[in-house]
Formats: sequence, structure tokens, C-alpha cells
Amino acid sequence: MASTGRISGLLLPLFSLRSRTDFGIGDFGGLDGLFHWMEAARQRLLMLLPLLPTAPGDPSPYSTRSAFGLNTLFINLEMLPEFHATGGEAALSDEEKRMLAEARAATRIRYELVFRLKGAAFRRCFEQFERTEWPQGPRAQQFREWRQQQGEWLESYALYTAISNERHHAPWWEWPEPLRDRHAQALGAETARLEREVRYHAWLQWVAEVQWNAVRGLAKARGVLLCGDEPFIIGQDSSDGWAHRDVLRRDARLGVPPDAFSATGQDWGLPYFDFAQMEKDDYRWLKSRATKAASYYDLRRVDHAVGYFRQWIRDEKTPTGRFIPDNEAAWKAQGERHFRLLSKDAGIVAEDLGVIPPFVRTILKDLGLPGYRVLRWERDDNVYRDPHAFPAVSLVTTGTHDTETVAEWWEAATEAERLGVARVYPEFQSVTATREFSPDVHRAMLASALNAGSDLCVLPWQDVLGTRDRVNLPGSMSDANWSYRITQNVEDLLSLEETRKAAERLGLLTASARR
Repeated sequence: MASTGRISGLLLPLFSLRSRTDFGIGDFGGLDGLFHWMEAARQRLLMLLPLLPTAPGDPSPYSTRSAFGLNTLFINLEMLPEFHATGGEAALSDEEKRMLAEARAATRIRYELVFRLKGAAFRRCFEQFERTEWPQGPRAQQFREWRQQQGEWLESYALYTAISNERHHAPWWEWPEPLRDRHAQALGAETARLEREVRYHAWLQWVAEVQWNAVRGLAKARGVLLCGDEPFIIGQDSSDGWAHRDVLRRDARLGVPPDAFSATGQDWGLPYFDFAQMEKDDYRWLKSRATKAASYYDLRRVDHAVGYFRQWIRDEKTPTGRFIPDNEAAWKAQGERHFRLLSKDAGIVAEDLGVIPPFVRTILKDLGLPGYRVLRWERDDNVYRDPHAFPAVSLVTTGTHDTETVAEWWEAATEAERLGVARVYPEFQSVTATREFSPDVHRAMLASALNAGSDLCVLPWQDVLGTRDRVNLPGSMSDANWSYRITQNVEDLLSLEETRKAAERLGLLTASARR
């Protein structure tokens, strides 16, 4: 991976943005306001959660129904010509206006309102596109050219989505056998019958990609690198699971083995990769996925990096689970081969958290690929490591989307833990390690991350501000998960005192850290 030099940035889910024109969820239109704030704060990297299409009604960005494409919920309607041509917000019904006002005012994302509002608006926009552009208008020609360039993934995704919607989201393995098993004649007949619906879902992907490309141009102009998040596996009921069942296997379930945190491990109920089968066609599917993702981002966070070395699966034969492959030599060879492939001509950050065999970090280091250093977890025999000694080829952070915020962690930590941090971190030399997450403690914690030896430093937005809003609590089912929204409109970040001062403080700490 080419060196980025010493840079720092933010971790903030796209859905968490708030802007004057959004429909109750962060969207592509909100990013330019954030880029302005980042420029003022000297931040040059924005890490997002996955932007892939997700399962209907499921807010989790990791509940993916395609390894390709974008989540169309993030389309900004104000940037869409057809939205204005149909009257914009003024053309919404009274009920829709009430719902929109409620969604915009909500503290957290009201997905039940967002899905209804944006779904109806997209349909109206597509009808306008068909009336005024299809099939020979200039936008129709641009759409057709883009569609032809995308190839197999888009046609498979659009057809899968159209069939799934018509069948009330019954999983593909419950479809009639000719469709389930993708008989050519059945696929041809269904494509013709559902032609308009297939075109609609392809059109939404085109709109999303056009807007994302505009965002990339704005980021480049502000000197901001975009880091995506690539889930390891795709859901069972997905276009890829349907079209590529030879490499996405459903005869066992993916998970993680027993460890100090769980005596039985975890059963994720997800398919697993048949890497031996992939190798037979030179990893065509995996390479296509990597190429498409690399076209979206400057860097990619590869989730569950250990899965490319070894997978823990459960089936009827081994209900308690087993590793594939079954030996360390094969794990090492497979992991190195996969990460050479994934990182070819691309920037990669490997998510190597959890219970990871030491050889994983060694191989990633030898390949020049940064792994994670989460401050609170970096210890030897309960003695914290000095962040200044972290390797340059690594990413330091105060937390992830799955952890509590640093303010919550600090105040819940034992006195021994707080004093342990204060003894080791140089930035705490003149700071009293009180239980309260004081402004001095907050500043010292941010400085500790920024001054670390790691070339990459990523700070969750909540930790920058010192707030206590969590993105996700793993293992829980709650409306609070994946619904965090910042309290400020992005257009106001540099005029509101709290966020303006946060930018000034972060900018000074960043400059002092030579980032």
C-alpha cells in the first residue's frame, strides 16, 4: 500500500449526517458541509461504514444484499433533477410533509418514516424520468451507457431485487425452481416480464453512483481521502448469494470460535466463502468485487481480516464448529495470497481486532498493510502500551462503531485503569486522572491518539466532541442501533460554537502531532 504519510481523520457513518435538505437520514448531499469542517480541523481522511445495498427494512449497514453498488437511501433528492421537475418538497402531500418534518426533527433516525418517504419520492422521480427522458433523452443515454459498462453485477442485482420485491422478500431459495436455480429460459422470461422494475433498480444505482462521484470530486478538492468499509461476507438472501452460490456456500454457517468472551463462540448464520472454488477461475468474483470497491474509495477497511486466513463454520457434521482450512500452514498461505490480491493497486486497512493469531498481524505487516490499534485495548499484562511506540504501518483510534465512546469508557473504567493510562501516556503527565471525563482528560486522550506512532489516526466524531452517543451495541436488537445522528446541521458546523471550537482544538492538536 502506498504511504499516505501521517494523516488523521474522522469515523462518522454517512447515515449520521444531518443537513437542511435531507429526508431524516444522512445522504450524499451532506458530505460537502462536513468536508468544510474537516478542512478547518486539518482532518484529511473520512472513514465511513459500508455504503452497500442493504436488506429491506434492515438499518444495519452490514446486512448487505449485494457486494456491489450503493445504498440508494443515501441519494440526496435535492441533487436529483427529476425531484425538482415534479415540484420538489412543495409537491409532497400534507401527510408526507408532516412525516418529513417529524423525521428531520427526530433525535435519531426514524427509519419507518425514511423508508416510506424516500421510497415514494424515488418512484415519482423515476416516473418523471420515464415520461421526459426515456428512451432517447440525454439523461437516458447517459444511464444506458453507464448500465452497459457495469456488466453482470448490475443486471443480476436489479433482476434479483425486482423478483424479491414482487415476491414480498421471500428468500431466493424459496422461489420456483427455475428461478431459484437460474435456468436461462426462466431468467430471460422474468427479465422481459419485469423489464420496467429491473430498469428502475438499475436507474437508482446509476443515480447513486453519479452523486457519489460528485462527492468524490468535492472530497478531492478539500484534500480529504475517503475510506470505505468492506464487509467480509454477504447475506444469504442476496443477489450474490443467488448468482454465485458456488463461491458463497449455504451448506454451513459462518461464525467465530469460542474465546475468552464466549464459551460457545458465535454463529452468524451467514454463508461462507469457498476459496478453493474461487481459485479455479482465478478469483474472478473476488477480483471484481475488489475492483468495484476500489473505484469508490481511496482506502478500504477490510472487515474481519482473519476470515481471509481461516473461517470458522458450523454444519450438521460439526455443530460446534471447525476451521477451514484445518491447519496453520494453509491459513498463512491463504491469508497472504488473499491480501496480495485485495491490496493490488488499492489502499487497504485490515480490521484485525478480536482474538487474532499472531501470524495474522505479522503477515499484514510484511505486506505493508496497516491493522488496528484501539487505545483502550493495547495492553501487555494489563499494562497499557505507549502509543508513541505503535508501528508507523498501523491505524490508531480511540474507538470503533461497536464500542462505547471514549467518554463513557473513561468514566466506567476502574481507577487502576485510569491511573494506568495516566502513567504510560505522555500526554497525561500534567493531567489529573479523575473519574470525570474533564476537558483536560478529553484533550489528553485526543492528543494521545494523534501523537501515536501510527501513520493513520481515525477519531470517531463523538470522541472529537466528547459526547456519549453510541452507534451500535453488538449482540443487541434495538432501535438505537444504526440510528445515531449528529445534533447539528452540517451547514452550521463552523458557525456553531461547540463544533467551531472543536475544529480549532482538533486542528491545533493535529498540527502539533505533525499530521
